[in-house]
Amino acid sequence: MKYEIFDTFLRVETWHTSHPLDDKRFFRCLHEVVENPAFSAEAMGDYMRDVKSVNSHEHHYASRIRDLVSKASAVREYLQVTERGLPYDDPNVRV
Repeated sequence: MKYEIFDTFLRVETWHTSHPLDDKRFFRCLHEVVENPAFSAEAMGDYMRDVKSVNSHEHHYASRIRDLVSKASAVREYLQVTERGLPYDDPNVRV
């Protein structure tokens, strides 16, 4: 899976803020890939850390990337649970 779709988001000077416009840009990029079966929120985070040279949890971008990974995971799980085209593989959950 290629995560270059997030490059346009990551190039914006304020990408690391929680400004509503930055969140909107992130979600627009996420929309393009989140339903791909190969999508992984963790791999997306790894890609972002690599692009932004974040090599420790103390780096000032690290918490924002963790937040974005969490948001992407939540969207992905929502799509799976609501059967929006994604399989939900938990045998202990009946939907």
